[in-house]
Amino acid sequence: MEYVETLEKAPLAKKAHFIAAWPLLLVLFGGAIGGALGCVAYILNLKIYKSQTLSKLQKVLANLLCGMSAISLWWFIATWVQSTIS
Repeated sequence: MEYVETLEKAPLAKKAHFIAAWPLLLVLFGGAIGGALGCVAYILNLKIYKSQTLSKLQKVLANLLCGMSAISLWWFIATWVQSTIS
């Protein structure tokens, strides 16, 4: 019988969840598309904060880049939808 040792990671602090969740603000003005993109960005931000190889500065910059990418993608989708409707 083989025993596999697992490394248990401590759960993220509430502060990290709060900082990672800022892209969810897309729900307020982005509707369903903004909510979906905000959720994807939130999940990616959690993975960024769980990373052991990044420094704190790199984590913050990656968090901002991820959220801004979600906002940009929402903007492009919204523009495309409006142009196809009109």
